[in-house]
Amino acid sequence: MGPKVEGEDFEKLITHTVDILTVLDGEGVIQYESPSVERVIGYKPDELEGENVFEYIHPDDRQKTIETFYEVTEADVGYTTGGVELRFRHKDGSWIWFEARGSNQTASVLEGYVISSRDISTRKEYEQQLKRERDRLDRFAGVVSHDLRNPLNVVQGRLELAQEDCESEHLDKMKGSVDRMDELIDDLLALSRESESEPILDAVSIHEISEKCWQNLCTKGATLNIETGENIIADESQLKQVIENLFRNAIEHGGEDITITIGVLDNGFYVEDNGRGIPEDARDYLLEFGFSTETDGTGFGLSIVNEIIENHNWALNVAEGREGGARFELRNVTFA
Repeated sequence: MGPKVEGEDFEKLITHTVDILTVLDGEGVIQYESPSVERVIGYKPDELEGENVFEYIHPDDRQKTIETFYEVTEADVGYTTGGVELRFRHKDGSWIWFEARGSNQTASVLEGYVISSRDISTRKEYEQQLKRERDRLDRFAGVVSHDLRNPLNVVQGRLELAQEDCESEHLDKMKGSVDRMDELIDDLLALSRESESEPILDAVSIHEISEKCWQNLCTKGATLNIETGENIIADESQLKQVIENLFRNAIEHGGEDITITIGVLDNGFYVEDNGRGIPEDARDYLLEFGFSTETDGTGFGLSIVNEIIENHNWALNVAEGREGGARFELRNVTFA
């Protein structure tokens, strides 16, 4: 056993810990507050001792906190709750987000229930910022899918009628621009969806999904070489998006007679080609939103790939292929 921590050493330990330790009686009255309470929420311990803790909890969080506390008091000895998020009033009147856990393991010794609370204000601020960004992305996706898609469909229809009436290189160039706008809208909507979607995980065959993706693409004179039959744990729809985008990227940037190989790694899989490859100085920027090495590229395809990979907690490495082309390695993948 290690050395015992008691007396003055114990006091120093609980003073500087990131958590606040509170002991409550069966009615929620504070019997003890660790010294760290002053550093975190401004009160000296004796200012809170004897007070009912629920009076300091935000009204919107109070009921759920009371219900969780009585789970602790009524449970068999040895019970500890999961984390409960709540707002606690700081001495200056502001509200501090806490994650609290209650335990009755030492109730008989301390004649009370131990609550461990941790300040999570920074995390909550980040979560709220992320929610605001997602809300903005939702609104943006709505504009893209309706306010842009509808007039674009009208332009496409009129352009087709015009091409039936006459031949003109100007119309052909217009069609190229319209098709590019259509692709841009598809990529923007895909990026919006994938950045928000939690993956639904299941066993997926890399071989089968690669063949399906290949059938959905205009592959020109390209060749697909599948060197793996492994199954991995992934969201099938999102994995399909990843592989299709990597295939499309290789075909668009590597040339019409390119060979694309998909194979297995010790902790994942790779997609590589024998095309022109990616300039080394461009690899650091390749996954950034809107970046493309081609003047007619949308720059969103690999951003979508990166979003999905992050959703799965995988890692992506961009390197040179064995024959000088581009190689995308997806690692930290779980095999089924």
